[in-house]
Amino acid sequence: MNRPRTLAAIVLIWLPVVITAVTWSDRLPDRMATHWSGSGPADGFSSSRGFWLAMLIVGVVAGLAGIAAALRAGGASGLRYLLGTAGALAGSFAGLWVSTATATLDNPADPRLGWRLLYFVAGLAWGAVVALAAGPSPVAAQPPAEAVTPLDLGPTERAAWSTTLRAPLLLAVLGASAVLVAVVAYLGRAPIWPVLAVPLVAGLVLGRIRVTADRRGLRLIAGLVRIPLKTIPLTEIAGLEIARIEPLEWGGWGYRVTPGRSALVLRRGPGLVVHQTNGRRFAITLDDPRTPAALLTALQARAQG
Repeated sequence: MNRPRTLAAIVLIWLPVVITAVTWSDRLPDRMATHWSGSGPADGFSSSRGFWLAMLIVGVVAGLAGIAAALRAGGASGLRYLLGTAGALAGSFAGLWVSTATATLDNPADPRLGWRLLYFVAGLAWGAVVALAAGPSPVAAQPPAEAVTPLDLGPTERAAWSTTLRAPLLLAVLGASAVLVAVVAYLGRAPIWPVLAVPLVAGLVLGRIRVTADRRGLRLIAGLVRIPLKTIPLTEIAGLEIARIEPLEWGGWGYRVTPGRSALVLRRGPGLVVHQTNGRRFAITLDDPRTPAALLTALQARAQG
């Protein structure tokens, strides 16, 4: 990780937060326009101080997320994009605040957003500035894949393996997200209460995952709601690999789907990578990936032999 460039990127993420904090004005009325339909008059109003606090809170969360990403991701590839996303979030909400506040101060009786929407666009583009400041992440040398030794199974012997995965950190992040949405909805009088369903449903699905390896293949079941998340039959497994999983290299934490691959990443560390016959790859973080890899390799060899 290039520490000076990463530090510069973090400072840039916090710059819009500072702008939001210092641009509060006592000249603002108790209620201000916060929503427009097109270029016409405002059709939504909120508490001025409440809306300012909501925008400030989102910016602070984005800044803290940038710091957490730098500390946890280290020099992993994709860090600059994570920092850029945090910068875009902080910048866009600062731009939203500045545009609405200046429109209200210009004409409290009939505020019009007009060209001030450019403040929001500029704030969103601030993420690109942060990403450029962070610079490219160093390319880490990948260790060679660890060979999988099949489990010694008799011709008629049956075997199965299962474990339950929990993600307290992910649940904490989802809980904080739910609280943030609730605060923004309450203080800003914004109609975003339905957004609460996103972190709540994600918590129910990803709070506990049951992973099973047996003659049916590899299966993932959402333990709290018993929803099948992933099933890879033995006949669709082309190979198995024990690898170290870096979250940002697989799209981040949680259940990720990207072109050519997908993953369930609940932490950084050892994991199992399944190479499928259709060319796709699936990765999952496990404390002991060797046991299910050895079992699936043995079951597959027996089924083919």
